[in-house]
Amino acid sequence: MKAELKFNNKRIAEPIISTVVLKEQATINILKAHVDETGGKVFVEIPDDKAEHVIKAFKDLGVEVKLEILAEITEDCIHCGYCVTLCPVEAIIYDKESLSVKMIGEKCIQCGRCVDACPTKAIKIWR
Repeated sequence: MKAELKFNNKRIAEPIISTVVLKEQATINILKAHVDETGGKVFVEIPDDKAEHVIKAFKDLGVEVKLEILAEITEDCIHCGYCVTLCPVEAIIYDKESLSVKMIGEKCIQCGRCVDACPTKAIKIWR
């Protein structure tokens, strides 16, 4: 399961991710992170079998956890398939039956390559 963690500026100096990893005995893969003086935003992958406890542990430490779909292809898509070739994790596929481009949200790592390449700006990523 992928999740976005948001920390406020008072929490960024604390080892929150390490604390949760040790407490829950879960490996957490950091896919993307941005931290500055205003706070932090970290995109992580959590093992499905530990997700419930890990998410609760983050929330108990005051971290905002976002689990909703973090990327989508809108109706502006012309299904050219250019984004498919750029996706490093195969989160965007070309469905030969429907002749359309589809997003597999669980695979997306929010790298943004598809957003920058889309000629109609039909791909939205919440950053």
